[in-house]
Amino acid sequence: MTKRLKEQIRNLPQKPGVYILKDKSERILYVGKAAKLRNRVRSHFTKSSVLPGQLIKAGIKKVSKIDFIKTDNEQQALILENELIKKYQPRYNIEWRDDKNYFYVLISDEKWPRISLTHQIKREALSAYRLLRIIGPFTNGRQLKKLLQNLRKALPFRTCKNSTTKPCLGWHIGLCPAHLTKRGADVKYRYSLKLLIQMLKIYQGKSGRIEAYDISNIHGTSATGSMVVFEKNKPKKSDYRRFKIKTIKGANDVAMIKEVIKRRLKHTEWPYPDLILIDGGKAQLNSASKKLKKFNYQKRSALLSLAKKEEKIYTEYSKKTLKLSKLPNNLAHTLMHIRDEAHRFAIAYHKKLRGKDYR
Repeated sequence: MTKRLKEQIRNLPQKPGVYILKDKSERILYVGKAAKLRNRVRSHFTKSSVLPGQLIKAGIKKVSKIDFIKTDNEQQALILENELIKKYQPRYNIEWRDDKNYFYVLISDEKWPRISLTHQIKREALSAYRLLRIIGPFTNGRQLKKLLQNLRKALPFRTCKNSTTKPCLGWHIGLCPAHLTKRGADVKYRYSLKLLIQMLKIYQGKSGRIEAYDISNIHGTSATGSMVVFEKNKPKKSDYRRFKIKTIKGANDVAMIKEVIKRRLKHTEWPYPDLILIDGGKAQLNSASKKLKKFNYQKRSALLSLAKKEEKIYTEYSKKTLKLSKLPNNLAHTLMHIRDEAHRFAIAYHKKLRGKDYR
């Protein structure tokens, strides 16, 4: 290996991303992804290296230059690797050179939108659809299918092509809301899809604006509320806000949540969230929902609550709950992180107020 290559490898970051191996004429030989770029690329040039795909020793000897693109996580690196291989067709890559692709979730533009999956997102492949939304790509098809299966229990959605007067099997077992339903139920169903979309975006690592709320007090004293904000699954601490409870006496977390939501909604200068997460169970969810509905929030935001002890998700769209343990690790951990951050921020303010009271 030349000194130039050693220097290039030494300068690679220990971050997720994609690396591009080129020959002396700048032709791309191989595209790969890595959780730690420097370690991965260096491993290709060791005597004991097991080279990926068709990147044989003859190919490694041709490498003269190493480029790289950092990503936020491994999933993004997988997606970018796929895109670059399809675009440049490197000689020593054998996977992803054909028309196969990652999964995409399609939401049809109908009165009762239908959820379906596809490998193809080319225009000609989607010509039979009137689409409301395309979400993806997703790198793990098996995990995605399992996720949708579990989400459907708490967020029933339509997959069938039946008319609304011909109930499908999903309707009979409580998984499809699209048949023989009450007037206006289709509007509520479209609102529920907002929550489904946000759950998929969090799973992707591409969440929109999420606001999470919690209450902290001891028997009603020094009561505080918190609002924390996450974007793209990461805290946005500049938008955190805290509230000293003013109108509620005694230990009543449910009423306190309602007060905090009411006061937050008066701040029309703050960006509106894509998802609102309430720390608590069904009672806290209902309390927040009643206040939010007065502001017609459902056209813009999804809502859920997450109970600590049970680690269950509650929604407005089903009596059934969803255990976090049934979700993929990255989705479950992100939701817990957001909820716990709201809890931490509320406690910090509560302790500050208690400290003032004891002076």
